[in-house]
Amino acid sequence: MNLLWQTRKEREKLLKKLVSHASITHSEGEKTFPYFLKDEYLKLDYFKSREDQIILQPTGDGRNAVLAYYKAPNSKKTLICISHYDTVGIDDFSEYKMHAFEMDKLTEIFKENDKYLSEDAKEDIKTGNYLFGRGSMDMKPGLMIHMSTLEKAIYESWDINIIVVSVPDEEVGSLGMLKAVEKLNQLRKEDQLEFELHLNSEPTFSQAEKDSNHYIYSGTIGKIMPSVLCYGKETHVGQPTQGLSSNYIQSFINKEMEYNPTFKEEYKEETTPLPVSLMSRDIKEHYDVQTPFRTVALYNIFLFNKNAEDVFKTFNNIVEKAVKECEEIYQNIIKNEGQSRKININIMTFKELKLTAIEEFGEAHVNLIIEQIINQISDERAQAIEIADQLMHMLKNLGPTVITFFAPPYYPAAHSSEDSFIDEIVETVSQKSLEQFDRTSKRQYFFNGISDLSYAKYRQDDDGFESYIEQTPNFNQSYFIPFHDIKEISAPVLNIGPIGKDAHQVTERIHTKSAFEEIPYLIEHVIKKHLLKY
Repeated sequence: MNLLWQTRKEREKLLKKLVSHASITHSEGEKTFPYFLKDEYLKLDYFKSREDQIILQPTGDGRNAVLAYYKAPNSKKTLICISHYDTVGIDDFSEYKMHAFEMDKLTEIFKENDKYLSEDAKEDIKTGNYLFGRGSMDMKPGLMIHMSTLEKAIYESWDINIIVVSVPDEEVGSLGMLKAVEKLNQLRKEDQLEFELHLNSEPTFSQAEKDSNHYIYSGTIGKIMPSVLCYGKETHVGQPTQGLSSNYIQSFINKEMEYNPTFKEEYKEETTPLPVSLMSRDIKEHYDVQTPFRTVALYNIFLFNKNAEDVFKTFNNIVEKAVKECEEIYQNIIKNEGQSRKININIMTFKELKLTAIEEFGEAHVNLIIEQIINQISDERAQAIEIADQLMHMLKNLGPTVITFFAPPYYPAAHSSEDSFIDEIVETVSQKSLEQFDRTSKRQYFFNGISDLSYAKYRQDDDGFESYIEQTPNFNQSYFIPFHDIKEISAPVLNIGPIGKDAHQVTERIHTKSAFEEIPYLIEHVIKKHLLKY
């Protein structure tokens, strides 16, 4: 058997090949990448006679997750290796766009012309220790390392099942991982597999400028988007107090929500970033002199331990406070304008809105409206907004109303930071990094770049996802999370990846020794010591 991906030079060649196949999210290259990857796996003799163990799992939109499944001689113990092959776009490369996926060429260009490079990047490129290019860090090195590890397992007949999973759409909504989870659970049931570890190899993120440490992550941060649709009362701009601007209502909510420390979580010395709005705008389709009466806002909340129900309760409390303040101030405004009417702004959750619409118009009619919206609009966030908006149009008699709901996507926080098995692995990586490579490997409890490990571990005390199902307008229509499958494939999670810098920037780059020597060695050592026990 000729080994293909075991030396530094061979791994470097493989990474450059993976990067050169452009696979920007929602591009044609993302659709063709799985077939290219399958051809690479078929170069291994093991898969030539077992092609059915290279599984292309459809996402339903022309894309596929790829699962390469090595079956152990005897054991049912199973290691899942997770990566994503999609990348963000390349507009930031400007005149160098045509070379964004050519690692050697781009690195040479930046050596000659460093106008796009930060001071840190300029220093790195002089060392010769980094290669640049889109996907060079995030995260085709992880896939390359998993392919190398898989080949070694086959060659040495390791007695542990290994499923290398590489998915599309991680940079947008993680549809690839959500579909892969379903397939993983199917394989688990069919072959009575025992999932021991979900290993991701997202690159490490520097914690400060000129930080050369390596980081091991025993969890991944969560992300959720509580949202509001503010429905006011339209009027002519010349008679502003005859109505109620939805933008005005929203301004009070935004003031209370953005940078609100109430949502901040702490775990040991780590903290979640503060919440901010990812969208805040009225949804008028064109300019006119009618005041806005429909405004939407989506808020980004990061999670360590809180679940959807926890967040939604807190969110509704904050919205209620903001709306009450809005009512009181606006009441005084119209009073000063010589008007005496009573201002009342309702607050409803999406679940309550939908039930109200069903009571008045019937379930079949409401479901038909939702189905039509799903068919007409492709973006999942726009779908959620439009569903809430259409139901409010039907119930305009409610008057000024604020609807609270969730917009996709949802990444539950997942971590194994208090698992002794993971503690042992972290200790091994730290020790071997220092011994073999004179490099410090530090533990981080949460990977802060958001990752697909969110769908690999289930918190046994978490039933809070029910709130997410009920309060997300398009859940189980166009957006879904297979909570049941996640529960069944749940296992400890860990991220061991190579050192990289500047994800999603033109200066995205990978540390070559870390990617081609250090991490492949460390992962192999971890598997043999903690999973194979030899």
